[in-house]
Amino acid sequence: MPREIGPKFPIVITSYEVVMNDAKFLSHYTWKYVVVDEGHRLKNMNCKLLREIRRLPIENKLLLTGTPLQNNLAELWSLLNFILPDIFSSHQEFESWFDFSGKYYSDGEQEESEEKRRVQVISKLHSILRPFLLRRMKADVERMLPRKKEIILYANMTEQQKNIQNHLLNRTLENYLIETVSSGVVRPGMKGKLNNLLMQLRKNCNHPDILQSGYDESFSYPPIDILVEQCGKFQLLERLLALLLPRKHKVLIFSQFTRVVDLLEYYLSEKGMEVCRIDGRVKLDERKRQIEEFNNLKSNVNIFLLSTRAGGLGINLTAADTCIIYDSDWNPQMDLQAMDRCHRIGQTRPVHVYRLATSHSVEGKIIKRAFGKLKLEHVVIGKGDFHQDRARANALDEAELLALLRNEEDPEDKLYQTDISDEDLLRLMDRSDLIQGRGTDGSEESAPSLPLKGPGWEVVVPTKSGGSLLSAVSS
Repeated sequence: MPREIGPKFPIVITSYEVVMNDAKFLSHYTWKYVVVDEGHRLKNMNCKLLREIRRLPIENKLLLTGTPLQNNLAELWSLLNFILPDIFSSHQEFESWFDFSGKYYSDGEQEESEEKRRVQVISKLHSILRPFLLRRMKADVERMLPRKKEIILYANMTEQQKNIQNHLLNRTLENYLIETVSSGVVRPGMKGKLNNLLMQLRKNCNHPDILQSGYDESFSYPPIDILVEQCGKFQLLERLLALLLPRKHKVLIFSQFTRVVDLLEYYLSEKGMEVCRIDGRVKLDERKRQIEEFNNLKSNVNIFLLSTRAGGLGINLTAADTCIIYDSDWNPQMDLQAMDRCHRIGQTRPVHVYRLATSHSVEGKIIKRAFGKLKLEHVVIGKGDFHQDRARANALDEAELLALLRNEEDPEDKLYQTDISDEDLLRLMDRSDLIQGRGTDGSEESAPSLPLKGPGWEVVVPTKSGGSLLSAVSS
């Protein structure tokens, strides 16, 4: 018989690691409640943590998460299956409830208008989920929280970046096109080459020195003036910091790549700036020391460099009022978590988020894919009425890659292939609309705003569900 925990230990607080290592011993007790913080850790139905927690005798379960839907409906089902396995027993049946294609409807229903069917399905999915979700936004618990604006700033490639991109494309695509056209099928291994090409193109967008140093095995950085000259995003970042820092803004800069963080740290230190830094190699004590130093109002450290995955969770950096996403994550929730390091309870100033992207590159495709996932979250968890696109794998498919590599572009691409003017950059940095739009009771009022799009920039549209959508995606 399982033993009851006595009055001396009415509550046990532990970590994921202890649960995974000691599940055998913890399973000797009957647990009245189990609360899992950062509940999205259970999104993978095959993960070890989920498998070990299932071994425990549990009467009631509660998941706490700010990101219940990150990539696709399978992850949401994994969470609901853990909470109520008897109700959410079939993954296939669960996905059918949210299908917009009409294949699960009768012939008569197939004839209904797409708009009417969409409304019906959205209403159905909300009625299904409502009993199991208690959603609280920051605005629900802190009505005086300052507002946030996200802006995408597009940088053009330098000639060196263009030459590297053309070299990468011509070398990899030539064999691909020859084999595909001649045989009509893609030979084994070619998809892996295309995915590798995608990674090399992303590195080139971030900075060509990342590729160049790997090729010639160089361990020394070039002078910072050359470093800036080589990369369009570095030039844009330099312009941004030159305007932000004199205005006493504290800045967080996120990148997924440790090599990029290395480059940024070298560049800023050579400019004589003190910076803090957190990535996966920084120990816990050093993290705490740097966070305290940065948040100290008397500190001269105005820039914090962070890797998106290591620095995007569990850190309070409300001393900053500006967040720069140097390169976007495939998973949009990772970028939202990064923004929330400064836009959280305790923040007293309006927050600007600048997402840097290289125009007419794979980065534009990644951003559109990421915002497509946010659209899925907005439909399922929020109260939107957008048409659902199934979130696909985290890599561009071959057709999308080929469209990009053949220089296929839409009219918007040409708009963004223009360096943002100094005048527009100053206008975008103005935060008065975020302040003017807040009433004394915390309610939002109408305030003047910039157009959603302009040469070299795009304002991201916020949603009521807490996420954000590109205007092109949500239209």
